[in-house]
Amino acid sequence: MKKQVFCGGFALALAVTGCGVQKKEAASDIVPENRQELTILHMDAGTEGFDSFISQAEKDLGIEIHIEKCPANADNRQAQIATLLTSGDDSVDLITVNDEMISEFKHKGFLLPLEDTVMTEETAANFPQEYLKEICMSDGHIFSVPFKMDIMAFWVNQELLDQAGLDRLSCLSDLEILQKKLQNTGKYAYGDAWEISYIYNSISEYVDFFGGDYTDWTDPKTREAAEYMKRMLDTGMISEENLIDQHDQLNEKFINGQYGCMFMYTGALSTFQNAGVYRKDKIHMAPFPEFDEKVTNIATWQYVLNKNSDHKEAALKFLQYVSGYEASKNYGQLTKMCSARLDVIEDKSLDLEGIEMIRQYLKDYKLKARPLCADSIEAVSSMGTEFQEYVLGQKTETEFFAGAQNCIDQYYKKASY
Repeated sequence: MKKQVFCGGFALALAVTGCGVQKKEAASDIVPENRQELTILHMDAGTEGFDSFISQAEKDLGIEIHIEKCPANADNRQAQIATLLTSGDDSVDLITVNDEMISEFKHKGFLLPLEDTVMTEETAANFPQEYLKEICMSDGHIFSVPFKMDIMAFWVNQELLDQAGLDRLSCLSDLEILQKKLQNTGKYAYGDAWEISYIYNSISEYVDFFGGDYTDWTDPKTREAAEYMKRMLDTGMISEENLIDQHDQLNEKFINGQYGCMFMYTGALSTFQNAGVYRKDKIHMAPFPEFDEKVTNIATWQYVLNKNSDHKEAALKFLQYVSGYEASKNYGQLTKMCSARLDVIEDKSLDLEGIEMIRQYLKDYKLKARPLCADSIEAVSSMGTEFQEYVLGQKTETEFFAGAQNCIDQYYKKASY
């Protein structure tokens, strides 16, 4: 099976070094091929509007593009793509990957660097710069092209806020007011995905909110963030059910009116639209409650070029196309999803649901890549296990902080990137 990822890079990031990276064949050295066809393992396969986008790309480029669908389950998806790359499979040319996957694969010599052929300085300048450096680059090379952006947004159920006499949730004390109003109703002020492989999103988000450092669990502000999250569970602000919830389960419960608010990526917008609940008097995005820092997580889906591809010329032509302004805008308009290019998001002629709030987030909040490492999948689950044991009272604060720091030392500091 096949898959591709978009990712970006920039000249300043050439100073970034990678761990265990062997000398790689540059995409610019590829001998052109005559056969213009391409196979992409794509996360968007089956998404409304995506077929139209690919059909337009085929017409514009003169390339026959074959699309194969990625597994929806994150673990299955990771396993399939890892097997494809490690086995030297040449049947897939481009693969779409998320932050966790590129953070692992970019170090292992499976992918071709793209800074000379696709993510040139001019093109890369249109993507979030720090994000490109942290996620898409290794050893001075850019290995992916971001195409779809997800911002961790703040979602509210306006019906429940209105019942509590709140126009909005402007501070943490408003959450407590909402909690008291919902007490003993089977509903909760806050919802989250605290399953061990997903809680990482919220831990890193809250650590940033409180001004801490995810890689330093001796930092009082980092500890304060975790302590606050535990109090959420202890005081009944969040349900213990959320400890087994991933994003799909959380979104379903939020649609059913079980939670007053949650942090969730902007990509959930289409889910709420399809459920008929996305509107100002029901579920919608809102400004964040006031925290110490005005910051939020950013993630993207990206294209990557399989080093063993038999159709590298066609693959590069496609990547140059989709990383450009016009194709990125067309992608957003057809799929109703947010492009990874900042200039496309800011284009006032782009009319998407929720785009004004997304632009407001870009204006008001610093966008940060989640801290990931070469063994990101294992590291995420390890931290999630530590955190669950802590909030369930199976570990003391001291034991949790020590375990969290051991996790950082094991996965993040065992090598210099």
